[in-house]
Amino acid sequence: MRIAVIGAGVAGLTAAYRLAKKGHQVEVFEASDHVGGLAAGFPVAGTTLEKYYHHLFTSDTCIRGLVDELGLRERLHWFTSQMGFTYRGKLYPFGTPQQLLAFDPLPFWERIWFGIQALYLGKVNDWRKYEEVTAHDWMKRYSGPSIWRVVWEPLLKGKFGRYYDKVAMAWLWARIHTRASSRKGTKEKLGYFKGGFQAFNEALAEAVRKAGVTIHLSAPIERLLVADGKVRGVSFKGKETTCDRVVFAAATPILLKTCQELPEDYRKRVTGLDFLGAQCLTLVMRSKFSDLYWINIADPDIPILALIEHTNFAPLDWYQGKHIMYIGNYLPQDHRYFRMKKEDIFQELLPHLKRINPSFDTSQVEEVHLHQDLFAQPVVPLHYSRVKPTYETPIQGVFLANMALVYPEDRGTNFAVDVGNKVAKLIDPAVEVPAFQE
Repeated sequence: MRIAVIGAGVAGLTAAYRLAKKGHQVEVFEASDHVGGLAAGFPVAGTTLEKYYHHLFTSDTCIRGLVDELGLRERLHWFTSQMGFTYRGKLYPFGTPQQLLAFDPLPFWERIWFGIQALYLGKVNDWRKYEEVTAHDWMKRYSGPSIWRVVWEPLLKGKFGRYYDKVAMAWLWARIHTRASSRKGTKEKLGYFKGGFQAFNEALAEAVRKAGVTIHLSAPIERLLVADGKVRGVSFKGKETTCDRVVFAAATPILLKTCQELPEDYRKRVTGLDFLGAQCLTLVMRSKFSDLYWINIADPDIPILALIEHTNFAPLDWYQGKHIMYIGNYLPQDHRYFRMKKEDIFQELLPHLKRINPSFDTSQVEEVHLHQDLFAQPVVPLHYSRVKPTYETPIQGVFLANMALVYPEDRGTNFAVDVGNKVAKLIDPAVEVPAFQE
C-alpha cells in the first residue's frame, strides 16, 4: 500500500517505521522544519533540550521497547527525582513518606490520610468509575478539608483555571497511578536520554529513512484528496500525491481544516473538547535555583504552575555546567502571556520567583527561551470515553493517530509510541511489535 503519514512527531514516525518494515511505501509530511513534535528539542548549552519538559516512567514500556529496537538503551539513564511543593511562598520537599509527615501545612492526621489516599489511587486499576465524577467533587469529598484547601484545590486551579471543577477524576487518577507505578520502594525513578529526547527523535527518524521512507519537512498538508468517501491522496506545496491510506498524526483541528468531507456529526464530536495552551520559559543559569527537580506551586497568588529544575535531575556536566530550569504554565488560549515577549513575561514572574527563593537574582540568568503551544492540554470532561474519537475516521482509509486517543492517560512519548503501534496494526494486522524485555 501507499501510505501518507501526516506529522513527524513520535506517533507518526512510529507508525511509519512499523508500516515501512512490512514493505509498504510510506511518505511522511511534517509542517515544521524538524521531527519530534511536542518532544522536539532546541540547542542549549552544547546539547539539545526539550521545548517542554519531558521524562520517562519505569512503566513506559512501549517507548522503552522501541528504545531497545533502536539500540539506544545505553543513552537512556534513570535518576531518582526530587519533588517539592510551595505553600504561602515557602518551599517544602514533598516526595517521600518522611517529607510528607513533616509537611506541617496539613494537620498530622491528614498527612497520614494523604499518603493512604495516594497509595489507594495508585493501586486501583479500574479508571472507568472515575469518569462519572469530577476531580473537584471526588477530592473535595474524600480528602480531608486541609488536603483539599492546601493541595488539590490550588493545583487544579493552577492547571485548569476556569475549568478546574469540570475535569473528570479519571484524568487525575491516571496522573497518580502512573507516578505510583514508577516508584521503587519510596523513591521515584524517572528516565532521560543523554542528548535529550531529540536524540531519540533523530534515531527514530533515521530508522524510518533506512526503511525506505521519505520524510518531507516544512511540508504542511493543504488538504486530503477524497472521492466517494475514500481517501485518494494528499496535497502539499501545490502538488498532489496519491495514497491508499493516511495516518493523521497531527492535531485534530488540522484534520478538520484539511478534510472538508468529514461529516458534520463527526466534526461536532471531535470539537467537543476545550483546550488550554502550554507555555514554557526555560532559564539557563549560572547557579541553581533550588535543590529540587519538580516544584508544584500551590499558591493562588503565584501565576506559575510548576518549576522544573532540569539539572537537579539530569547531570550538570551534560550542559557545560549550566543550570537549567523550566517555568511551566497551562493558560487559556486568549491569555495575554501568549501575546507578550519572553523578556516581559520573565520580568513579570521575577518577583514571584524571588518570593520562593529570596536569593534569586537576574544576574544568575544567562538565557531565557520561550516555547508555547495553544492546543497542548485537553480539558477532559465526564464520560469522555463515550465521545472520544476512534482510530478510524468516517473517511475510508484515513486513520487518526494523535493524543486525543490516549485517554484516560495524558500526553506523553510513551503513549505516542503506543498510538503509532496500534494504528500501524490496524492498517496491516501483520505488523509486529516486539515485547519489551526488562
